[in-house]
Amino acid sequence: SEEGGGPGVGVDMVVKHGKIKELHNGPVFWVDSADSQPCCGTAGSIRWHLKFTGRIFHSGLPHKGINALELGMEALKVLQDKFYKAFPAHELEKKYKFMCPSTMKPTQMECAKGSLNQIPRQCVISGDVRLTPFYDIKELYDKMESWVKDLNDNIEKLPTRGPMSKYVLEGDDVDIKRGVIELEWGASLKDCRHMEGIACDLSSVGFKALCDATAAVKGKAAPYSITGSLPLVREMQKEGFDLQITGFGLSKTYHADNEYVLLSDMRDAFKVLSLLIQKCEDSV
Repeated sequence: SEEGGGPGVGVDMVVKHGKIKELHNGPVFWVDSADSQPCCGTAGSIRWHLKFTGRIFHSGLPHKGINALELGMEALKVLQDKFYKAFPAHELEKKYKFMCPSTMKPTQMECAKGSLNQIPRQCVISGDVRLTPFYDIKELYDKMESWVKDLNDNIEKLPTRGPMSKYVLEGDDVDIKRGVIELEWGASLKDCRHMEGIACDLSSVGFKALCDATAAVKGKAAPYSITGSLPLVREMQKEGFDLQITGFGLSKTYHADNEYVLLSDMRDAFKVLSLLIQKCEDSV
């Protein structure tokens, strides 16, 4: 449920029905980051799929085909260039010590399987956007959809690869005359908001207590932000919770085949959390 689309039994439903409203009286600590330091910011995670359709033909007659792979690679480059102009590094990312700005990149590519001497009719390139919390996801949805529409309307203006590469064909015997680009989001805008990024309140009692407790146990506090994503944290913040984030695993083993933690970090985690509770109580 925490990642959307579940049976409605997670934190989102608990908040919706007011079951933890008493937590508005103080900070809420979300223990789900890593490296035993305060995490003061995360990014939103937005998945996308781009489907490119051309015209299959024999590779010995390339002027009669529309190469979906070439169309995909050229169109994606245009979309990435537009993304980085529209969502550049934000001035607040430095304050929050983000390791990376917002990014858009492909992570998977599929192509209709055929012979090596066939110009492919279709391919799908998929990936994600990691959007820092200083940008709104709806703006991304709106811009990407308008960019794809503009590419379709002006597909003949896309760069080609070689003298016989083209995305528009002519002739009465040609069944497919234009390449087509289709954008599909990995989730609706509403569901995607479950994975929005957060910028924690750096002036709150909870953040100060977390930094002080961490420094007392680990020798120093080194808050950081990361373009990894956590579910529901932004939604809870919007509901008025002072949400702060920490965690005690190892980021270098995230999603590794042999993901592990150190027992020494777990011992220190108990000390940090115990001291954190004490400091929060003392501040009341």
